[in-house]
Amino acid sequence: MPEGAAMKDQETERLAGTVTARPTIRLSGITKRFGGVVALSNVSLDIYPGEVHAILGENGAGKTTLMNIISGVFRPTSGTIEFNGEVIAAMTPERSAALGVSISFQHPAVLDDLSVLENLRVALPPRVFAAGDPSEIARAMLDDVGLHVALNARADSLTVAQKHLLEIAKALATRPPVLILDEPTAALDLDATEMLFARIRSVVAGGTAVIYITHRLAELRQIAHRVTVLRDGRLEGGALVRDVSDDDLLGMIVGRSLASAFPPKCSEAAPAINLAVQRLSGRTIHDVSFAVGRGQIIGIAGVEGNGQSGVMRALAGLEPWKGEVRLNDTLLSAAEVKAKTAYMPSDRHQEGIISDLTVRENATFSALDQFSTLGILSRRRELGAVGQVFGALAVKTPGLDAGILSLSGGNQQKVVMARALMSKPGFILADEPTQGVDVGARFEIYRILREVSQSGTPVIVNSSDAAELEGLCDVVIVMSRGRVAETLRGEDITEGRIVGAAVRAQSHVDGVGAATKAAQTAGHRLRQFIQSDNATVVPLAAVIVMLGLYVFGQNANYLSAFNLSNILLLATALGFIALGQTIALLMGGIDLSVGPLAGFLVVIASFFINDGQSPQTFALGFALMFLAALVVGTINGVLIRFANFTPIAATLAMYIGLQGLSFVLRDGPGGYISFAVMDTIGWKLGPLPVAFIVLVIVALLAEYILRKRRLGWQFRAVGSHEESARRMGIRVNRVIIGGYIAVSLFTALGAIMLMVQIGVGDPAQGVNYTLGSITAVVLGGTSLRGGRGTFIGTVMGAVLLTEVLNAVSFLGLSQTYQYVFQGALILAAALIYSTARKQAEA
Repeated sequence: MPEGAAMKDQETERLAGTVTARPTIRLSGITKRFGGVVALSNVSLDIYPGEVHAILGENGAGKTTLMNIISGVFRPTSGTIEFNGEVIAAMTPERSAALGVSISFQHPAVLDDLSVLENLRVALPPRVFAAGDPSEIARAMLDDVGLHVALNARADSLTVAQKHLLEIAKALATRPPVLILDEPTAALDLDATEMLFARIRSVVAGGTAVIYITHRLAELRQIAHRVTVLRDGRLEGGALVRDVSDDDLLGMIVGRSLASAFPPKCSEAAPAINLAVQRLSGRTIHDVSFAVGRGQIIGIAGVEGNGQSGVMRALAGLEPWKGEVRLNDTLLSAAEVKAKTAYMPSDRHQEGIISDLTVRENATFSALDQFSTLGILSRRRELGAVGQVFGALAVKTPGLDAGILSLSGGNQQKVVMARALMSKPGFILADEPTQGVDVGARFEIYRILREVSQSGTPVIVNSSDAAELEGLCDVVIVMSRGRVAETLRGEDITEGRIVGAAVRAQSHVDGVGAATKAAQTAGHRLRQFIQSDNATVVPLAAVIVMLGLYVFGQNANYLSAFNLSNILLLATALGFIALGQTIALLMGGIDLSVGPLAGFLVVIASFFINDGQSPQTFALGFALMFLAALVVGTINGVLIRFANFTPIAATLAMYIGLQGLSFVLRDGPGGYISFAVMDTIGWKLGPLPVAFIVLVIVALLAEYILRKRRLGWQFRAVGSHEESARRMGIRVNRVIIGGYIAVSLFTALGAIMLMVQIGVGDPAQGVNYTLGSITAVVLGGTSLRGGRGTFIGTVMGAVLLTEVLNAVSFLGLSQTYQYVFQGALILAAALIYSTARKQAEA
């Protein structure tokens, strides 16, 4: 007997008697509702130390919801949570982590825009790295789970399996009293799975309570001591693993009879094959083969995330694939497969309908060529076809030109189906066709799919409802880890056999072990630098130098000490404001109010920082500038996080308000700034303004915080993937509000430099800095999608933009060229950045 199995049997023997230890976690009457949907109903559960407690159940049974409640991601609608006998009134991710709950999510909370090391450091408490060199500690964590990748490799370069191992490494790193593993082996090969089981046995021996969510009975027998089954959000039963059979567990998992309201299946035992798929492989699938006979419906089943959706999206042309697809014995190219497919996506609202279009437009937009001649649409033919198909589908609508959102979910799904039918496809892919649809509409959809199949059009259905597959399909392939685990036909297609095939599947992903035994090519220093956020610094510096030399060749005064000093002084005001804009973009937002805010702050200063005023009045003026910036940043952050404003809407409203306030305070230029103050702030060391040196120092300090400190990782984490950041325990609201305050405070520094430049309170000044700051940030290489950016690049972008605008004057060009060049720069930077990022992700 293997050593691990012997240890597990001995532990089970110890647990076979009455448990006397106090449970680490006690859940009592937990209920969770999402609107009118009950995800959990009156679930009570005890989790004991030194025990692996497995949670079983079908898709949608409530397992992950229950774990999210324990980890604080969700709060229960009712019920109590006790931790070591203490009732926890409000469990949050932060409180859960403080209590020692560590979770490895089914969908890894890995931030693609951060490096492997940064992912570990932002997710784990600082004490984990306090004992020595953080890199050495992180390397030991990864070695512990068999993950051998470069620590400075960006996480988006990792494979799915490597991300799962990284997630597991984070969960094990704190040696937690409670460890939750949600489908941890879904993407792991056999070696990695055995390694994980060894680590689980090790932490259990140390007294950790492990909650292990799985669908696979084979794994349950290997690792778990106790098992609990959830069904439809309710507690169905539980027992020691040694005391319950697989059949008993399957009975608890399935627990319902098949409704007899499906249309008759294909009567032919061996119908002619009209669609054959051979060795289909893609991102999440491997060597998938199946065939559909005329009049048959083939179903795809399996535990969620095992490749079912990958098969559908590959055949729909939404993901790259290799293999062979034959329709009526004709081999199709990838382009032909995509052209002949009618795809009904599982996410109706995101991918199935266009909410701004009418019912008619949603039904016909993929088949308009059938209703047109020489590009001219025939409304009569369109309405005739729509009416005929809607009649067959029994679509209930107030009118063909009514908004699509005015229809019920079932009728929306019928419209999606109508579009598929009117496109006259070679075959139909129905991905979760009855998801979110009422019972009556379900049976209509079943009838339609059967009639389509009988007419000779192959139909492939992916469904997480095993009962639905049993009643509807003539052939069912059960997927496990991207492969076909079992093919069921005829009387073998039962809900129990489908679920059993999924949970008994023991196939593992090939090649994962090899992938974890060598560092990625991204480990090479040159390629890593090219893919890094600061890679833009080199080409920006080259462009700045070449442009300067070119203009100098046209006008010898361009590189004079006076003009260089002037460029750097102008770039300093823009640079400080752009540093703030960088923070907003790093968080996945934007701040359109920075320009008017800078002008508004100068107007405030113009009432206090004047010749003849006392130093105390000067100080009051500067204090009011920063106080106003603090208030504006706070309001922006609160509007975005608590009033559900988008960043554009919130900051655009602030833009308008600040511009109006500026004109309320001064209806024109007035309040000249003290010359002594301007001379002091504009002091130079040779041609270098001291203020520009300060800007560079501040940018370097900000860059250090961005790369080496938790605050910087949190900004990037929120912009990379907000939900993953929240699951890591990051206080997203606090980070974003603090970020927008920082944006405004940086703008206040820029306003001080703007005050020096214009020397007067002018309500019309400052507005152009909004577009200028965005241009400088994008030139510097910060992503408009959030998560990636550089303060050093931003300063370089500000210098380049200022240099371009200055060069226009020296070259004798009109002011129009300033806007042309500015627009060309931002467009070129965005195109170069997006192209480089796609190549890095390829």
